[in-house]
Formats: sequence, C-alpha cells, structure tokens
Amino acid sequence: MQRMLNVNATMLGLMLALLSLTCSVPSYAAALHSSAGAQLSPGPNNNRQNNNQQNSNLVVNSAQQAVQMAQRSYSGKVLKVQSANVNGHPGYRIKLLTNDGVIFYVLVDATNGSVKRN
Repeated sequence: MQRMLNVNATMLGLMLALLSLTCSVPSYAAALHSSAGAQLSPGPNNNRQNNNQQNSNLVVNSAQQAVQMAQRSYSGKVLKVQSANVNGHPGYRIKLLTNDGVIFYVLVDATNGSVKRN
C-alpha cells in the first residue's frame, strides 16, 4: 500500500512539473508578432546583400509564415523558432510541444515551402 502511494505521488509530481512547464513557456508565435525590428531571415546570414537577392525567390519569407505552415501540418505549441539550413536551402527549424508533452522539431524549407517533422 505504501509503495503504491509513493508511485502515485511521484506520478502526480511529474504531471504537475509538466503542467507548470507548459504554462510557463512563452509563446514564440506571439513573440514573432510583437518583435518590431528583429526579423529572422531563413538560413545562415553570411552575406546580407546576397541574402536579400535570394529572399525574392523564396516561398517562405518570414519566421511567422514558417510557424503558420508548421502549425497547419502539425498541432502543438511553438517553443522556439530558428533560421536553419534545410537540405542545403535556407529555412526554419521550429520546436513544438504536443498536448501529450512530446517535444519535436519541424523543418520548413523556405525555397519550396516543404514541411517535415524531424
């Protein structure tokens, strides 16, 4: 009986910790709306002038657009958005949290708009 109570208390503690984590993590989608001057461009920014010329050929032009595409394909709360290199192309890496507590990444290729779970 005592062992069963210890197991239940441990499970309750884990569930409360997970719940507090999901409630305390800021929504990066909301942060994307409020960021005035800071824009996240797809892929590494080695050469800004060359990067501006490449952006005109992109299907996905902003982190906000990449988040919307990722959430259309996979439901979850956005934890983090990063510009990334996706299969040699500029793109975004988006960290999501499911309702079940599973954390996973989604890659959005900015050149063709493909969305893949990593």
